[in-house]
Amino acid sequence: MALKIARFINLFLVALLAGLLVGVVFVEVALLDLPASVYTAVQKPKHEIFEPVMPIFVTLVIASGLLVLFLMRREFKSLAFALTLVGVLCTVALMISTVLVNVPINAEIMDVWSVESPPANWAEVRDRWNFFHGLRSVLAVVALACLLLAGLGLAPAGKGEKHVT
Repeated sequence: MALKIARFINLFLVALLAGLLVGVVFVEVALLDLPASVYTAVQKPKHEIFEPVMPIFVTLVIASGLLVLFLMRREFKSLAFALTLVGVLCTVALMISTVLVNVPINAEIMDVWSVESPPANWAEVRDRWNFFHGLRSVLAVVALACLLLAGLGLAPAGKGEKHVT
């Protein structure tokens, strides 16, 4: 029962994360044609909202995935374990990409950029942020797909576990 609860929590959190990140992709595409000052004016409040929440949220995603792996440790040779491991590794890679690329760009936008006079290379910075955001969005969707496959019983059942069809 503990595994089912942990898996549900992990799936729920990863689904929220994937949905959020994919939603931001659509927002960023909508912002591509905006002038620099408007783009900067939109980014600043967006980062103010996400900055305090996302580190906690992504930590919970990863921690819940690690808990699922721990609870599955006796099934480490199963397809369900492998899929769960890939899903968790995708969330870890997503976090690393975020910390190494997106967070420093966000800090630059918040601390250095001015709505009145954004930097001359603002479009290059925006495109770099968007590329790595797209990467982390793909990682979140792959994580979700792997975790769903593992959790929905599409992988062979472990010892003592019965899958409903």
